[in-house]
Amino acid sequence: MKNNQAPPKMRQLMPEGFLGTLADRTGCTSIPDLSQIVLRERVKSKYWPAVLALAEATNPQGYAAWAQANPDKLPAVAQAA
Repeated sequence: MKNNQAPPKMRQLMPEGFLGTLADRTGCTSIPDLSQIVLRERVKSKYWPAVLALAEATNPQGYAAWAQANPDKLPAVAQAA
């Protein structure tokens, strides 16, 4: 991995079948909405914490790189840690 490589996008961190997993975890019935939340990194969505949790659980290294590059997209609780 090159040092100047761009950090991963949230969509790149998601496992196969992530939309179904997020729908189950959040109770959201709109798969297109969940897809856009992940793709556009919509941090103000009430489902964003579930997206972060799934990324961290399934791809810890990628999540760490993403979080370091995007501290403004983390909840305030995570930033204080």
